[in-house]
Amino acid sequence: MSHEVHTRHRPFALLIGLLAAVGIVLAGAPAWAHDELIGSDPAAGAHVDALPTKITMTFSGVLMDEPGATDVVVTDAAGTDLTSADPVLDGTRLTQELSGSATGTITVIWRVVSSDGHPVSDQFTFTVGDGSAVAPTASAPSPSASADDADAQDASPAVWIVVGVVVLIALIGTFVALSAAKRRRSEH
Repeated sequence: MSHEVHTRHRPFALLIGLLAAVGIVLAGAPAWAHDELIGSDPAAGAHVDALPTKITMTFSGVLMDEPGATDVVVTDAAGTDLTSADPVLDGTRLTQELSGSATGTITVIWRVVSSDGHPVSDQFTFTVGDGSAVAPTASAPSPSASADDADAQDASPAVWIVVGVVVLIALIGTFVALSAAKRRRSEH
């Protein structure tokens, strides 16, 4: 009788074990967070003597290098565009060439597409010279958006593929466990 009780609960124990294993795997998986700016040269809030020839931004992950996915707008205190070429993306580094001369507050507005497929944007400022130039009162131009706002809210296809595979593995494991339990019951 004791053997019968243990055999009857075995499928449930296997199912609970399988679900616990899936939970552990998912808990240990990396988070699907958007990449973020982790540093720049010149740094946000920095004071430099002269306008640099380029700005380099470093991100936490490899960015998507699709046409229109990356945009950088650099303006001086009067709102003059200081960019001299298209931004160059190399893995986690984004470089924007600059031209002209400027003093005062320099605003860098950037937009990239994160490795998870979502657009990410922000801005920062640094100061050239003594910072006596007045910051612009009008908002600086924003980078163009090549992805729809609705698309920004959707999860990337890679996330759905991983979730689908995990669910499929859980279903297959459950089916195998229940089939094995049924076979054992029929043998007794």
